[in-house]
Amino acid sequence: MTKPLTVRDIAEKAGVSLGTVSRVMNNAANIDPALKEHTLTVIRENNYIPLRRPRRNTRRNAAEGGRIAVLFCDMPHQWNESYFSRSYAAGIEAVCTAYRVETEFFTLQDLCGDTFFRRLAKFDGVLIKHNFGPGDPRAERINALAEKIPVAGFGTNFPHCRYSQTFLDNHSAGALAARELIGRGHRVIAFINPNPESEMLRSRGEGFREMMEQSGLWRPELFISRKLATVAAPDPDPVPPLLGGTLERLLAFPEKVTAAIVANDWGCVGLYRACAERGISIPQELSILGFDNQISICASLNPPLSSINNPLADIGKTAAIELFSRIDARKRELALPVSRRILSGTLIERGSLSRLTRNSNNNNAITGEQTR
Repeated sequence: MTKPLTVRDIAEKAGVSLGTVSRVMNNAANIDPALKEHTLTVIRENNYIPLRRPRRNTRRNAAEGGRIAVLFCDMPHQWNESYFSRSYAAGIEAVCTAYRVETEFFTLQDLCGDTFFRRLAKFDGVLIKHNFGPGDPRAERINALAEKIPVAGFGTNFPHCRYSQTFLDNHSAGALAARELIGRGHRVIAFINPNPESEMLRSRGEGFREMMEQSGLWRPELFISRKLATVAAPDPDPVPPLLGGTLERLLAFPEKVTAAIVANDWGCVGLYRACAERGISIPQELSILGFDNQISICASLNPPLSSINNPLADIGKTAAIELFSRIDARKRELALPVSRRILSGTLIERGSLSRLTRNSNNNNAITGEQTR
């Protein structure tokens, strides 16, 4: 007769602890949704039946089975299928599926109507991404809404928002980009921000500047931050920024510029085109590094573009979990402090970076060895 499986057997098959299996069986709230689903899959595949019925856990997350609204504000419908919107939404939907929460997505250019705010108040909670600055009446209305129902922001960090937010540390991402190139032997490095109106891109530039200053390598002439042709917000750009003039500026610099960081991947497309027009070889003559890791862009360029990853899906997941914690706390009449959850970027290295060597005169060699 086959010996019945035990909780320990399930834990070993799932590669988790006994405590994790116990929390899954008792539908506990303090468990990662992906880990919970993995453990449940192992339980189902092995037809495991507990010898006794698990006790009912009174701390089951009260957000389960509920309904939330997800708002992408101050943006036209052309952005519905953008890389950023789809990535955020994928992360949010993954958590909502695990918690059996119904989601309703809204892409809005206007957020002032009383009728819409009354509609929002009927949801269990709201996830929101917007670019409303201090003093904007729309930002104040969202703050007021957060006093009535749980609200959590994602993708931006605004001190004037009185609710929890989850976002990428863009300042540290800019510093990371500089540090990675310095570590590969680059010393004369340019930074190009094709849209200085973006707070996100400005923050990346500040992180770059501080790291270069700390390293004694800061050259203000190579910090180029200005609105470039064809960059039009808030619509998705149909044509990459024209960076021919910017490249000429780098080529005319008294020292040889060996690397350029562009504040987003789309801007790198413009720099690649400018290099191709002038016969500049990437990365042998110029290493290029972008931000956001848009796969459709990075993989289409030749050589493939290295980029600092923006963990958009993880930001969506983390924000959703934060919102569910607040929904649960509210229904239990508990108060949670406002939080700022900061995620870090990482380098995704492809073929656009070189590692410089030093010649006999202890100067950087003009050409470098491709690092990937």
